[in-house]
Amino acid sequence: MSIFHRYNSTIHGNYRIAYLRSGLITGVLLAAGNMALNSQHLSLVADYSTLLLDILLIVAVILFTAYYRNSLPDHKITLKEAMLFGIGTAAVAALLYALLLLVLQTTIYNPQPLDSDYPRRYWAAWNAILALLQTLLLGSFAAFIAAIFLRNEKSEIHHKK
Repeated sequence: MSIFHRYNSTIHGNYRIAYLRSGLITGVLLAAGNMALNSQHLSLVADYSTLLLDILLIVAVILFTAYYRNSLPDHKITLKEAMLFGIGTAAVAALLYALLLLVLQTTIYNPQPLDSDYPRRYWAAWNAILALLQTLLLGSFAAFIAAIFLRNEKSEIHHKK
């Protein structure tokens, strides 16, 4: 028995268009959630705003993966297709969220001047890059969880004889 197997997996739908739509919706939801949480001046909300946005991202990726699976013919999805859809959704959401966060921090939010020589836009760009990486990593983890729990078709394994 060999260590590596050759799989024959079937892609049942057009996951690229679906993850573009889902990623755009998720990215806008994250940016709207960030605006809503930062508009409140409660210390309790400010402490848990990142946690709430992370939960929103995980729930959105899982729910969109379930919605995509239910939109497929015969409601069948493989692990590979669910992973491709989930990671695509997370990547599009991360890019859109980082861009919207950059725009929000440089135009709408008016933070107090920093004690350093760097202008505000450098800190906004750094925050956008960190948000991009965090959203991409957490969204990919959520895609993995969704793919494990929502797959309902196994790929065929080709054995060498």
